[in-house]
Amino acid sequence: MAKKKKKKAKKKINSKTRAWIAVSIVLLLTGVFLYFRLHRNPEKIDPGQITGIDVSKHTGRINWEKIKMQNVDFAYVKSTEGVTYIDPCFSYNFREAKRVGIPVGVYHFFRFNRSGEEQAQHFMKNVSMEDLNLPPVVDVEEWGQYNQSKDAEKVSAELRTFIDLVEEKCDHSVIIYSDKHSYSKYIQGRFDDNDIWICSLGTPPEIDRKWTFWQNSHTGKYKGARGKVDVNVFNGDREKWSDYLAD
Repeated sequence: MAKKKKKKAKKKINSKTRAWIAVSIVLLLTGVFLYFRLHRNPEKIDPGQITGIDVSKHTGRINWEKIKMQNVDFAYVKSTEGVTYIDPCFSYNFREAKRVGIPVGVYHFFRFNRSGEEQAQHFMKNVSMEDLNLPPVVDVEEWGQYNQSKDAEKVSAELRTFIDLVEEKCDHSVIIYSDKHSYSKYIQGRFDDNDIWICSLGTPPEIDRKWTFWQNSHTGKYKGARGKVDVNVFNGDREKWSDYLAD
């Protein structure tokens, strides 16, 4: 009788163990699925899509010859931030991207604690608008705005000043880059004449208007880039892309 009780207890423990293993496997597979859904490279989603990258000093040294060979249709490089900062890789990235024949544009990271006028002057002082292949971009997001006022009306008003001053000097309208939260807070209903570049990792953006560019990955890997690359797609086919470049 004692032996039978011991054998029954052992069988009960094994059953619990199997159940925990099954649950663990399901959780692991779910985690792997969600990770790759959020971090997959968009070039693997649709080979026919117009695909581009945006880079800054955080990407590290870039071999633009190698980037060109990987069907990159466009590139945006960080130029400035606030009223004093210049990305240390800006001149190199801009020059080399143009040299290899990749259509290139630049972006400015908008600081909430400095005026739109000061930031526009800083941006235009360091960027030759005549050399741009793509419209200039202003990056508007709450990320990195530590201990700064995030009053929507104030931020939007300063952003309007920045855009108006840049557009006076540039032949193109300024594109506004933003994530979904910052878009709904600072951009929605205020800048209807400006194209939108929206960040929505893994899933197509759901906003109240048509977007021009969609950033769907912060973890793109390209030969020639030491670090991870932000990857983006254009909202249109190659014919529309050709028209966009010609405008």
